[in-house]
Amino acid sequence: MKKKLITLILTMTMGLSVVACAKTESTGSNNNDSEVFSEAESFETISEDNGSNETEGNEEGGARVIDADDNMLETTVENPNEGISFSILDDGKTVLEKLGDPASETESGDFFTNTYYSSAEVTYSKDGDKVEIIEFKSYSDAWKTSKGITIGSTYDEIVNAYGEPSTESKEGEHCLNYFYEDGFSISFTLNDNNEVTYFVMVLGRG
Repeated sequence: MKKKLITLILTMTMGLSVVACAKTESTGSNNNDSEVFSEAESFETISEDNGSNETEGNEEGGARVIDADDNMLETTVENPNEGISFSILDDGKTVLEKLGDPASETESGDFFTNTYYSSAEVTYSKDGDKVEIIEFKSYSDAWKTSKGITIGSTYDEIVNAYGEPSTESKEGEHCLNYFYEDGFSISFTLNDNNEVTYFVMVLGRG
C-alpha cells in the first residue's frame, strides 16, 4: 500500500516538475501520463544516511528516490537580504504573509500563482481557509536553498550538495531533478555554462 501511495505522489510531483523543467515558455511538454507513471514506478528509494550520492538504480535501471533526513530543512528556501525563510511544507497562509504583497497574481483552475519583485513565484491551492503551497520557483540569486544552491551555482556545486540527481534531462532545457520519498521534488535548470538559471521546489499531493 505504501509503495502505491509513494508512486501516486511521485507521479503527480513529476507532472508538475516536468512542466517546470522540460518546457520553454513557448513550447509545451511532450511527456504524457503513461510515460510519467512508468518512470515513477521504477524509482528506487535510497536513504541519505546510506549513500545518497550513489548513482545505482534498481534492476530496471530506474531513478533514485531520496529518503531525506529532514523534510522541512530539505524544502526550505531563504532570502537573507529580506530576512525571509520558509519551507514549502509550512502553513501556506504563513508563507504568503512572510512574502508580503505580490507584484502580480494569476489564477488557473484550482491553483493561484503569486509573482514577487524578488523574482520568485509561489503557486498554491486553497480549500476553504486552508492554503497549501504547491510550488516555489526562483529566478534570482536573492533566494537560495538550505544547501546554499542559488542562481549561478554550478553543476558540480549542485552534485556536491545534493548528490547525483534522480534524473537528468538534456532535451530542451538541461535539468537536474531530485525526487524524495515523501512526495516532493527539487529541480535545477542549467544554462550552456552549466550554471543554474532557476530552481523549483514542488510538493506532490496524495
